[in-house]
Amino acid sequence: MKRTPGPQNIRPVTSCAKFSIPSEAPRLLEKARKALIRAIAPSSNFRVGAAVLTRNSKIFTGCNIESPVYLGLCAERVALFKALSEGAREFYVLAIACEGPVPLLPCGTCRQLLWEFAPKLLIVVKEKGKVKAYRLQDLLPVPFERNGRGPFRAQ
Repeated sequence: MKRTPGPQNIRPVTSCAKFSIPSEAPRLLEKARKALIRAIAPSSNFRVGAAVLTRNSKIFTGCNIESPVYLGLCAERVALFKALSEGAREFYVLAIACEGPVPLLPCGTCRQLLWEFAPKLLIVVKEKGKVKAYRLQDLLPVPFERNGRGPFRAQ
């Protein structure tokens, strides 16, 4: 799993009439930071944690999990899969924490999968002590669509 460090050409969303950083962001980032402690990263030695908040205020966490043969899952997908397997279907915010000095945004595979289940998702990270938020639609402006039908809606 190759991860691109930090947001490069994508500007974070700032507060405006239509958008503001969710009040839950600091709590979610703390949950993500606690989740990264459980990461299994023998190949990369780089631990990542994620926490996803559902519309009904449930939080599901995940950490990256690698195997010795370089197969694995990113923390974002682990958190999403945990939530989906428990019946959650509406997602609001995803927080990501890592050990490095530069925040990480989801990889391409995670962006696509997150879009399929939560196209309006907000992604929050902490950079230099400040919470920054990104809209998934800005990170993945042209997602793959099955037969042009739009995001999958699990029932």
